[in-house]
Amino acid sequence: MTKKMQLLQLKFPARAEEMCTVRQKLREVLGTCSKSESTINCIVLAVGEACMNIIQHAYGSSEKGDIVLEVEKLGSDMIFRLRDFAKHKTCAKEMQSRPLDELRPGGLGCHIINEIMDEVQLIDCEKSCGNVLQMKKCLSPPKGQTG
Repeated sequence: MTKKMQLLQLKFPARAEEMCTVRQKLREVLGTCSKSESTINCIVLAVGEACMNIIQHAYGSSEKGDIVLEVEKLGSDMIFRLRDFAKHKTCAKEMQSRPLDELRPGGLGCHIINEIMDEVQLIDCEKSCGNVLQMKKCLSPPKGQTG
């Protein structure tokens, strides 16, 4: 039986200026689990996009609050959980990326997250919780590949 190991629990204000610190802490944790700089960069990008979506869409410009980032390791799987405490309950339909052939800035965060992560799910939780987004990435390469 593989033991789940919590690597990080970080609570931070849902503000864009906090993201530099969040990315740095995430890099430190991922550096202990993966030697692939490319994999680390991709995961940091996906988690950063998810955080910015929470900041911009769950809280919006008028609501202030926090985000909790939890990182766990279960075998070769890395589990990233983002919890917000926003009044707005996000539904899966709201997490759709815009069509890729639609040329305009923005709207690609969900596409990037889904391309990088192996699993992405919005976890249903009680009303007082806000939203919980869970993302999973396997750090073992598929058989026959390295890196």
